Parts: sequence; C-alpha cells; structure tokens
Amino acid sequence: GDAGGGGGGGGGVLAPRQGKEDIVTMAARKNAEAISNGMKKNAVLPTKANGIPSGDTNGDIESSLDGPRRSVEDASVDTTIESVAKPAACSDALAADDDATAGKATSTEVKLRLTPEESRLFKLLTDAAEAYESGKLTVNPNPTEQSVSARGGFVKQETTDDKSWLKPPPEVEKIEIRVAGGWVRDKLLNQHSCDVDVALDCMMGVQFARIVQSYMALQQEEDEKNGVLDVASAAEGGEGLGSCCGEAAKDDASHPKKCKNSKQSKNQKKKPKQPKIGVIGANPSQSKHLETATMNIHAIDIDFVNLRAEEVYLPGSRIPTSDTRMFGTPLEDALRRDFTINSLFYNVRSGRIEDWTGKGLGDLSVHRRIVTPVDPHVTFHDDPLRVLRAIRFAVRLDFELDETIMEAARSNRVHHSLHVKVSRERVGKELEGMLSGKHARPAVALNMIADLHLAGSVFCFPGSFPGDVGADKPGEGEEEGGPVVSGNILGVEYNCGLGSGGADAEKLASRQRARGWEESSALLSLLPELMEGHAGERVLLQSLPLTVNNTRLLHLCVFILPFHNLSFPDKKGTRTISVTAHMMKEALKFPQRDVQAVSKILSNVDEMAAILSEIRSQLLQREAQEEGEAPIEITPPCRMRTGLLLRSLKEHWVTCLLTAAAWENRSHKRLDDGDLDSFRAMAASATSAASASRVSVEQPSRELYRAIVSDLDLDECWRVPPHLDGKKMIKELSLPKGPIVGEYLADQTQWMLLHPEGTKEECTEYLRARKREREEEERLAAEKKERDEANLVVANGEGCSAQQIAEGVNGAEQLSKETRVEK
Repeated sequence: GDAGGGGGGGGGVLAPRQGKEDIVTMAARKNAEAISNGMKKNAVLPTKANGIPSGDTNGDIESSLDGPRRSVEDASVDTTIESVAKPAACSDALAADDDATAGKATSTEVKLRLTPEESRLFKLLTDAAEAYESGKLTVNPNPTEQSVSARGGFVKQETTDDKSWLKPPPEVEKIEIRVAGGWVRDKLLNQHSCDVDVALDCMMGVQFARIVQSYMALQQEEDEKNGVLDVASAAEGGEGLGSCCGEAAKDDASHPKKCKNSKQSKNQKKKPKQPKIGVIGANPSQSKHLETATMNIHAIDIDFVNLRAEEVYLPGSRIPTSDTRMFGTPLEDALRRDFTINSLFYNVRSGRIEDWTGKGLGDLSVHRRIVTPVDPHVTFHDDPLRVLRAIRFAVRLDFELDETIMEAARSNRVHHSLHVKVSRERVGKELEGMLSGKHARPAVALNMIADLHLAGSVFCFPGSFPGDVGADKPGEGEEEGGPVVSGNILGVEYNCGLGSGGADAEKLASRQRARGWEESSALLSLLPELMEGHAGERVLLQSLPLTVNNTRLLHLCVFILPFHNLSFPDKKGTRTISVTAHMMKEALKFPQRDVQAVSKILSNVDEMAAILSEIRSQLLQREAQEEGEAPIEITPPCRMRTGLLLRSLKEHWVTCLLTAAAWENRSHKRLDDGDLDSFRAMAASATSAASASRVSVEQPSRELYRAIVSDLDLDECWRVPPHLDGKKMIKELSLPKGPIVGEYLADQTQWMLLHPEGTKEECTEYLRARKREREEEERLAAEKKERDEANLVVANGEGCSAQQIAEGVNGAEQLSKETRVEK
C-alpha cells in the first residue's frame, strides 16, 4: 500500500489476508502487488484452469489496454478547476466554447467546473479526513440506528458483531478521496450530475461516512458556540451566519432582537438534523460486489465505497472467497469499471483527474466511443446489466459502440447471464433510462437491443427467468420449462412453452420469436414519419386537441406489437394472460399504470387498424380515379364504433392510433412483398402493390385523426357525463338492481354517441322503448321454450294421451308459423 501504486494511500491499505493460498490466489496477490508497486511492466493477471480470466480482468493487460498507469503521477492529468454559479446542464445545449473545450481535452490537461455546493462538499470531505488523520476527530464507537441503519442487501441472520457499520474506522496516515464514475464523466462533458460516488483506498465506505458525520457534528457544536449556523443548516439554505447583519451585530445594542430578514430564532429553536447514513450490503450473486454507504449532504446524494480489489473465486462460483483482499488499488478498481469513460477518477485532495486505464479521456473526448477496460466478455459476465448500460450510454451521449462490445453482446453466454443473474427490477430501470429523460432516443435504443439479439433477454417470455411463472415447477396448463404460450406471431400459429415440446418445436418457436423481433425493428422505422405527420395535422386543426401522444408508451407498444396475439394460462388455469402484459409486469417490473396502459392499447390496436384499413381503401379508390372525375369524399368512420373505441382507450387513443398505423402499414408492406404468413395474419386485401404505393405512410392516420377531432368531435368523449346514472336509471325505468342496469347504461352510451345533441328526455324515451323491446323478446323466448318442450313431448310420445299429442302437434304448427313471421 505505498504511494507508488496504492493511490498515495500510505499505510492505510491492508495487506492480503493470511492463510493457505492456492496457485490462483497466490498469482492474484503477487500480480496485484507488482502492479501496485510499479515493479512489473507486463503484469499478467491470473486465469483459471479452463482459460477464463479470474475476476473480470483480461488475461493480458497489455493486450487489452494501451498502457495502464503504474503510479498516481502517471495516471494524474493536469486539471483546471473553475467555479460556476449554475450546473452546466441547466440548458439543453452546451455552449460553443464548451464544445470546443471538450473536443480539445487531452491526456495532459482537462477542465473541471464545480458548482458552489460541490466545492463545499469536497472541502468538507477533505477537512473531515485531515481532522481524523491528525487525531483531532474521534468517531463514536456506538452509532445509533437513527444515525446509521441498514437499507437492504444483508443476511437476516447476521449478528450484531458482524455489522460492518459498527466497526470503527482504522487508523491511517492518509485517506485518498476519489470521486469515481459517472460524476467525472458528466463533468468532463460539461453536464450536470447530482450523484457523487466516492471511492476510498484504506477503509470501508461506511467507516469514512461515519468520519464525515462525526466531523459535521463537531462543526455544528463549534458553530453553535460561536453563534453561527452549523454545516447542516448551511446545506439547507443558510449562509453560515447567526443573523442577517453578520458578526458586527452581536455587540450592537441597537440591533433589534428579532430581525424580519433573519432565520436566527428558528435555527435556535430547532436544532438541525445531521445527515443519516444508510448501508446497502454487497450481493455478489446479483452482481452487487461492494457494500455501499449513502448520505445526502448539501442536497447532493453521495455513495461511499472502497476500491474494488482482484477477486478470487472457487470454481463454478461468482461469490468471492475470503482470500480476496479487502481493498484494491485505483488501477484494479478502474479495470473493474464497466467502460473506460466511467473509469476516470477525480482525486479530491490533489484536485486532479486520474486516468488509470490510459484510455478514458481519449474515448470520452476524442474517439467518442463505448469501450470496456478489459475483454467485454469478462466485463459483461461480471455484471450482465452492463450490456444494457452500454446501449444507454451510446444513445444518450451519441457515442459509438466498440465492435468488441457488439460481438460480446450477441453471445449466448451474456444473454443467459442477463436472464438468470440480474434482477428484473434492474433490467426495467435500465430500460427506463433509455426511454425517458433528457437526451433519450427510445427508437435508437430499442433498435440496438434488437440488433444485438438482446430483445428476448429484456422482454422475456413466460418461464424464462428465475422466479417467473412455471420457471421452477410446472402448474396447471404448464409443461416443464414454462407455461404453454399459444396464439400467432405475424399470422403464423405459435404453440410452445420455453424448454418444452422437444428440440424441434423449440427451434421453430425460437425462429418465430426472432422473426417477431425483426418485425419490431421494421415497425419502429415507420414511427418518425407517422409522428411527423401527426404533429403536422395537429398544427392544421383550428383548436388544439387536449389528448396527446405518449412517446414513451408508443415506442414500447410498437416494439412488442408482433406478440400482442399471444397468451398463456395462469397458474390456476382459470384465465389467460397476454404475453405482452407479462413482459411489462414481470420481465420489466414496470408500474401497474404502464402495464394497464400498454394492455389497453394492444387489446384495441386491431380494431383501430381495421378502421385505418377502411380509410386506406377509400384513399386508394380516390387515387385510382380518372382525370376529370369528381373526387371521392372520404367518409368518416361510424361515430358509435369510433366513440366506443375511444371510450375504452381514453387518454391513450392517440398512442393507439399511431401504433395501429404502423401495424396497418406493415401489413400492407408484407402483403406487397408476398409474405404468405403475414397474409394469413391480416384480413384479405385486394389492394395491389402499385395502388398501395400511392398512399403515403401517414395519410390514413392523419385522415382518421382529423375525422375524430373535427368531423366527429370525439376527443375526450369519455369525459361526457351520462344523462342518467345508475340510480336514476333504476328509478326512471323501474329496474331491479343487478347486471341489467349495466346493459341499459351501455345502451345509453351508444345512443349518446349516435345523438351527440340529444336531450335527457329523448334518451329516457329511447331507453323505455328498449325496455319494451327487451320485455317482448323475453316473452317470446319464454313461449318458444314452452313450445320446444311441447315438441319434445310429441317426438317422444311416451305417457301422453291422444288429446295431448294432438295439442302438441297443433302447438308445433303454430310455433312454426310464428317463427316464420318473426323471421
């Protein structure tokens, strides 16, 4: 742990744990020591007997890196620190000079802009470290649950003695404080970041967090004695003075006791709270390798962790053994980061950027690419979620994915690890980062997911990940390996459960799913033109409609649209569940409101597409007219049919319209290409390829949108109150309580859609007429039932007198006569 390789860590870096070492463990320790001390130029990290690198580092550092740095001096880059009044990313676009500065960043000099809050935070961390190193600060050995508490990730049976947050910090000569990862990347790109990750070289994160917490408490006591606000108060908006008039007012007898412009009296009455520490335990089986302490200081969220060391595993396990060293070097930690652009450190005490891989700054500001510090297969196996993070960073930063990353992302091993090793909540959160927020480009992100063959690992089918329905043991309607999914994909019958039905059936189903994801990309390619046409139509309307498109849900719906006709039975076998709903709820763990919205859109998309297809037919007829003929007017769709569709979709009808437009367009495209499978999926169409080409992609949806908003005036029709609610309906029509009331409410809805200007009295009269019709229908049905029974008696002829048989024959003849009249 000397200054050469341990980041200037002094005597704080603990030695490797003593005990019996196998060859792999010994190689790991010796190699790490060699790198740390700068003694070995071409250090080779250990590999297992099967050739797979130990931990997540490549077998040969030099073959995967352009010269990793061996000392703090080599890794450090001259850094200019500037203060800014506001975060740099408050505006959507970077200033021209900022772009020029970012583009010229080199390995010899960079510029870092700190907000006042960040400057105060780093000063606080430095002061706390210096106070502890000098012995002026002592840490409370018995923290309370109010000051330090566990927030998950720990074993329930863990004893009090094993709790890491109760262990006091070790005595060290110097604490190197490094800010790691995303904060450094965003700052160098002149973007704002509100999360700070601090990496320590000589103690656990919670131990340093307790040092900071104790220092803040000490500062608060001193400030209270001196009559100034404490550190925590300043974080909440105070200026560090006890009164608005400053120190000069203390001895001024003429100064008023209560100053209107001061919060002195409030601060004296209410003692500010110290920030609490939350501890999240490590969980290597779920790719959570480090214990993390969290705090919020000066409105900045901070995570404290220790530098990660070379890990030693038993064969077939991903949980580090006790031979793994507690603390790593900055180089070891940098090699374990996901990407080179996230492997940069900002050394708070030296005020310099450190690039231990030797590639981070170049990949960030020159090459603008996403690259892993070591072999991407190893990096992704260490945490398979990183393959999705690569897509998110590439999309948001507009960077390119390195070819080696793309190759690794397509490997079956990475796909399998993403299925079984990463929690579905983490997958859903990563996908959400691609769909929404600043600089999000959902179409690009989803296309990359499909291109890298990751769609099936993100939008999983039932039974394909641990804990999913049927994944552990089959239930009713399930086979071993998952429930049987039935329906069709692009018109081709699909009937298969994952892992069931034999190898041939699974291969066929796999090809069908792959064909579906290919169709997803084709559907996404239509959205830009459809959305542009929709936006243009909105502008042309006299009054701006209230219902708008949800871009996030639109891309989700379009991407999983090829699978909306698939379903499977639940565990009890009493109802069916759509595969797309399962993708949203179980595979992505999205909120229930998203599950319901997507389910509603996809359950109505076929009806919306049918209306669009009818409009397309009218457009084609108009296009086929001879010159000089009177143009055919486009007839708006049935108001009741369209209104019932909108009442079902509510605020999602525009999103459903654009989703259906993509689906309807692709159906005609597949027909034109002679895709017989798609032909079976869609309604038969007599449209020729030449005619179809004359109708633009967005034209049918624009016509329908205009008809709904202008001609039919149906936007927000679901908000129109009924003339009669349930109670009034029962009273006006003398109805019994029960399901019959719902039938009359449905009748009322249809009548109001057909008669938007109709009055309450007219509606009531219509409902009374409907009641008379129903009563007459019920009477005729009862008589028909009696006559059917009489016919049965005649047919059997058992136990009947001649008179009864004659009456039955006459009844049958009368029934036949009345039936003809009814028809």
